[in-house]
Amino acid sequence: CFNTNSTNRSNIVMRLPAHTQLLLLVLVGNGIVATASHAVDDGKGANSDCRKVESWSGEIEPWGKDSFRVRLALGSSSTIRDDIPGALIKPPNQGDVVTSRLVCDINGAQVPSQVINGNLKVDVSDLGLLTFTRVSSGKVVLQETARTTKPSSVASDLYTVTQAFKSDENEMIFGFGEHENGHLNQKGLQYDFEQCLEYSHSRGGEVCLPFILGYTPGLSKINDGTKNAALAAGGACLDYGMLWNMPGYGSVAFDLNATTWVATAAAQLDFLVTVAGSGSSGSECNADINSRYVDATGHSPLLPEWAAGYWHSKNRYASQADLLAAAKEFHDRKIPVDIIVIDWRHWTTMGDWSFDPHAWPDPQSMVDTIQNTYGMRIMVSVWPFSEIKSTSFPTINASGYGVQNGTQGADLFWPDGTCGGPCYLYDPTQPTAREYVWSRVQDGYLKYGIHVFWLDASEPETSNGSPKGSHYKQGYAEQIGMTFPFFHSQTIHDGQVSQNQPPLMLLRSGWAGQQRYGGAVWSGDTHSVFETLEHSIRAGLNIQLSGIAWWTTDIGGYSGGNPKDPQFNELIVRWFQYGATCPLFRQHGARPTEPWLLSNQSYELIVKVIELRASWQSYVMDAMKQVNETGLPVQRPLWYDFPDDAKTWSIEDQYMFGSSLMVAPVYTYQARNRTLYFPSGSKWQHYFTSETYDGGSSKTIDAPLETFPLFKRVSGNAWKDPVSIA
Repeated sequence: CFNTNSTNRSNIVMRLPAHTQLLLLVLVGNGIVATASHAVDDGKGANSDCRKVESWSGEIEPWGKDSFRVRLALGSSSTIRDDIPGALIKPPNQGDVVTSRLVCDINGAQVPSQVINGNLKVDVSDLGLLTFTRVSSGKVVLQETARTTKPSSVASDLYTVTQAFKSDENEMIFGFGEHENGHLNQKGLQYDFEQCLEYSHSRGGEVCLPFILGYTPGLSKINDGTKNAALAAGGACLDYGMLWNMPGYGSVAFDLNATTWVATAAAQLDFLVTVAGSGSSGSECNADINSRYVDATGHSPLLPEWAAGYWHSKNRYASQADLLAAAKEFHDRKIPVDIIVIDWRHWTTMGDWSFDPHAWPDPQSMVDTIQNTYGMRIMVSVWPFSEIKSTSFPTINASGYGVQNGTQGADLFWPDGTCGGPCYLYDPTQPTAREYVWSRVQDGYLKYGIHVFWLDASEPETSNGSPKGSHYKQGYAEQIGMTFPFFHSQTIHDGQVSQNQPPLMLLRSGWAGQQRYGGAVWSGDTHSVFETLEHSIRAGLNIQLSGIAWWTTDIGGYSGGNPKDPQFNELIVRWFQYGATCPLFRQHGARPTEPWLLSNQSYELIVKVIELRASWQSYVMDAMKQVNETGLPVQRPLWYDFPDDAKTWSIEDQYMFGSSLMVAPVYTYQARNRTLYFPSGSKWQHYFTSETYDGGSSKTIDAPLETFPLFKRVSGNAWKDPVSIA
């Protein structure tokens, strides 16, 4: 047995066993495997914590600093499985684990029913429910209130599981991926995970990434004696981060008094809870949580410097001649372009993963000219489908590399109208399928010197949900279907790394942990309206808080823009101003996107913005280095850097871009000023006029179309000394 408050720097796993009525202690190496469960006092008297337990099984395991991973078996199973797809990897630092509050079994062995890992404590209640407490403050940050299971209709060994946590009515919830609903705080919203995959519902603009950040303001009394959700005067910090590490379909409801997660078809329950370290305060406290999350799910690679500037794209350059003409025009006009994109249908048949020789007769010459003469990289679109007439279909069909119909035990044609004919969706959960697809990508593009890929339709795209019985090698779609973009990005990542190329790809969807493969995300096929620009601000902040730090939009929106329309001209100028302060700076649309096709004024203003972004390369790369090392988002809500300033927590349309720049985008047609707030604790200097402003005040700032509200942080604490910006 172990003494109260003993410290063990090795791994502790607290097991919650099935089919046993008494607590049991097992020692494994230098670690502890302890059992606990739904328990009641058995009245033995020798120790008031001696318990009788009921039948359920699980593990509570330290998972990096100040973090616990919880896995619970479902139904009659007592086995915790390691082969279920998920986002978590073993962090390099397992933290300092302290056991306390001992209980005993029938043989007198002592077992912890409470475990502390650094600044996070977890208790198992008499009902078998879990409570997580931040040790340094004594604040309960997450309290499980209910957990139910029932057989799933998908398969006999799968279960529908519902898990509820108490939520204060004033709790703020951030993260949970990317959503175009105009909300930064997710409180009061509900999501169906599968709808994030349906193009007819989301147009690629919804990403259900199940990592959330919670903060409940301190409560203070007001004159009538009731309590008001006033922010504490100091010491504000995110309470917790939680990853619901469930790879299948389901839902979440961030209701007034509860956060409720549902998994449609699961073999076990799996989630991670993390808090900031005990010595952290202010902005460092918030950064701790993102740092622990990427330690547990993987760090982003370092973005290549040649990707930090402007990416130019449109739907679509139909031929080699078209692409070369556009690249030459950019070069001749001295407009700096880092990446130029070849969109879909450059192939003969969907699934060839190669150029149509009629439209693209000499890819090698094209690549050489664009890269060596014009100084641009080429990104090419790769879709995950193999049409029956394609050159890849015979191998995918014969080798079983397509998604199968698990109900009928037959091959499954994927209902996506863009294929042009019956097609398969390849199964990236199979390592051999990933290797095969990469071999085709390598032969079709990499041999010419194209190393950057756009993984479009990577939800995977469907019109009315996944076909019934859709079955990947590692499970039914209902069980693991949310992980498609995660595994799809691994296909390209592993191939790029094998060829000593920096991992970088762009996807229209994402899942937890995808950042470790270099899988960037863009905001989908959005509409060319000011409302979409406004919503993009919040969508981008939330997905970056969710761990996907490489993010961008279709500048100008994807559909509906007319380069001759005066309102669209204003929209795209404002969108370029916003886009220049996104992690990745990219224009795309279903229209001619070359800036010289706009009005003369719009052209001149957009070129200035592109040049401005190019001048920030060292600043952007400094921010990307922080992403790589600590998971710190490039764009951050004001409360992230200024948590002790109560006013910042309600501001959703301003943000920090790196450590030294604050941005307040203009997203209203014909607006020529906007009101913004300057966080306290710093002085702020207008980037374009050099006028200075004191923190802790609100001002209405002029915003002519030629500029936008952009401010340098010239005093006050920052992540490090403010970077000098030209």
